[in-house]
Amino acid sequence: MATRKKSIDFEKKLGQLEALVTDMEKGALSLEESLKAFEDGIKITRECQQALKDAEQKVELLTRGSNTPENFDPENN
Repeated sequence: MATRKKSIDFEKKLGQLEALVTDMEKGALSLEESLKAFEDGIKITRECQQALKDAEQKVELLTRGSNTPENFDPENN
C-alpha cells in the first residue's frame, strides 16, 4: 500500500513565505533570526515547488486522457 503525501495549502504556504521575505527585508531581524527565517523560507519553497510539480503531472496525465484524478498518485508517477 502506497503512503500518500499530505497535501499542502499552497496559498497559505505562499503567504507564509511572503511574510518571511517581508520580515527579512525590513532588516530588523538579528543574524540568528534571519538565518532561521531563511531556513524556513527554503523549506516552504521546496514544499511549494513539489506541490506545483505534482499539479503539473496531474494536468499532464489528465490532458493525455490516460488517467483519472482519482487514480493519480504523484509518488508512483
